[in-house]
Amino acid sequence: MKFLEKEPVNVPVLLDKNGKVGRLFGLWAHPTTYLIDRQGMVRYRSMGSADWTGLEATSVIDILL
Repeated sequence: MKFLEKEPVNVPVLLDKNGKVGRLFGLWAHPTTYLIDRQGMVRYRSMGSADWTGLEATSVIDILL
């Protein structure tokens, strides 16, 4: 949560306080971002910090839309 206080984002952020979802997804790096489609399928995963306004990230998002 401290990360979000320092680096606010304009997207929904879901916190996994007990680690249950992290274990299901095999999470081992923080932060890890998942792009999930409307059917609940993981379509992209980024481990570590990412610039979601940069060309690489927006290209991925455009492809998934």
